[in-house]
Amino acid sequence: MTYNIIIPKRDGSIGQETINTENNIVFVGANGAGKTRLSVRIELFTQNHITVHRISAQKALNIPDYAHIKNLQEAEKDLLFGRSDQYAGLERKAGSRWGDKPATFLLNDYDKLLSLLFAKSTERDRIYTLDAKESQAYKEVPKSPIDMIIELWNSIMPHREISFLDGKVVAKKTGQVEYHGQEMSDGERVVLYLIGQCLSLPENSVIIIDEPETHLHKSLVDKLWNKIEAQTPNKLLLYITHDLEFAASRTDATKIWVKEYNGSNQWLWEEIPIDVKIPEGLMLEIIGNRKNVVFCEGESGKLDSTIYQLVYPDFHIIPRGSGSKVIEATKAFRANDSLHHLTAFGIIDSDYKGVEEISALKEDNIHTISVSEIESLFCIEPILRIISEHLGFDANDKVNEVIDFLINALNFEFDIQVSSKAEKIIEYKLGAYSKEANTEQGLVNGLATTLGRIDIPRIYEESRILYQTAIDNRNLEQLLLIYNRKSLPNRISGIFGLAKGEYGRLLVRLLKRTHQTEIVTALKAYLPNLN
Repeated sequence: MTYNIIIPKRDGSIGQETINTENNIVFVGANGAGKTRLSVRIELFTQNHITVHRISAQKALNIPDYAHIKNLQEAEKDLLFGRSDQYAGLERKAGSRWGDKPATFLLNDYDKLLSLLFAKSTERDRIYTLDAKESQAYKEVPKSPIDMIIELWNSIMPHREISFLDGKVVAKKTGQVEYHGQEMSDGERVVLYLIGQCLSLPENSVIIIDEPETHLHKSLVDKLWNKIEAQTPNKLLLYITHDLEFAASRTDATKIWVKEYNGSNQWLWEEIPIDVKIPEGLMLEIIGNRKNVVFCEGESGKLDSTIYQLVYPDFHIIPRGSGSKVIEATKAFRANDSLHHLTAFGIIDSDYKGVEEISALKEDNIHTISVSEIESLFCIEPILRIISEHLGFDANDKVNEVIDFLINALNFEFDIQVSSKAEKIIEYKLGAYSKEANTEQGLVNGLATTLGRIDIPRIYEESRILYQTAIDNRNLEQLLLIYNRKSLPNRISGIFGLAKGEYGRLLVRLLKRTHQTEIVTALKAYLPNLN
């Protein structure tokens, strides 16, 4: 079924537009973007042609002692409209269900939900009994919403049993005494509430769920909503969330980014573009943050991202793992027209790269740092002096001792480092291969041309001279730029009288506490200027 969801215009102007969709929808945006108020408007506009039921983020989870017994029609009206008398209907829904404060009212309808669930079971039993009497034959008992809830509950909460007896909810942990549903945890009560709401509503309904992840453990959220969606194929679920991880988990849903609310029932919003080169989760993170982006190597919370967050506080730092992933993400970002309002930079380790490759990367806003590996930033002269002074050593002596260590270490593996540098340059040049014609000979000629541009003896000799010059000149900056070893901070710990690996840990402590300003200032001189 195709659903027509009526929503305020996406450009912030006065008026409405319609989203025609067969897929569930996720509205995602930052706190303060007016997502809840937008959901109120969608409910108001859309409920005139289809059943729309909104589940507020502001809700009480109070399970009553016993559900009030009502007939099915009364119970349905009570849950949908907040009342069950002759005045139950859309015209009084805002007052009866939402207390005339639809965006902020504390929804308290657990009792109404349970009344409807029991009423549906009673109606199922009545119809089945009449049918059995007439046919005088056994037929399979159709499942009521309560039956489906118990099945779904058991698949999500295998160590918690739940039952509905004599108008009340009863729970039981495996091997323990049963207890009233009132004693369930917030997570258990919200799971029951959400399952019950979604399964009890009429077919072809639109269900708006504000903050679907509230009170739920991360490990449970995806599993719960995957199960609910599987049980409600003929209903449209419309999620309202600021949780990018949850939004990305709804893989087949239409994603809409709520950018801005101007306070007068007008919003700026747009559908999140599909880009095969940018994973959806990453796209959500980018557009949801509103800052210009720095893609870097490493993982969240590790050395790379920690340093870059301190050095570039006005940027959103997104670790991408390897340098190739940084390059891929930065180029894809720059090629995506829908992200034109933001700027992306990539920062990667120098890692044996030659001048030609570094220059080409910079044209795509991808910068290399002034040392071979980010770990080598801990060995730059300003940092060595900070550590020396903190430990009470003569800074000049310690800087010279580190230079001596680097020269000795580099001499020991000189051939390995030189050949690795040359190899990286050759590999880059081979990447420029292209055919010269759409024939076999064109392929052969293309390879010959590429190989003709690669002078291995010259590349090797230039690399050798680069390393030898840095050694001869005792140039610390050049040594750190060309000597490719992540372990350098650990290996110089002994120079400062520290246990192996303690040098790096000490610097991280100083970076996060007493010496942050001076360390960040030192690092900035060796990192790209992104202004």
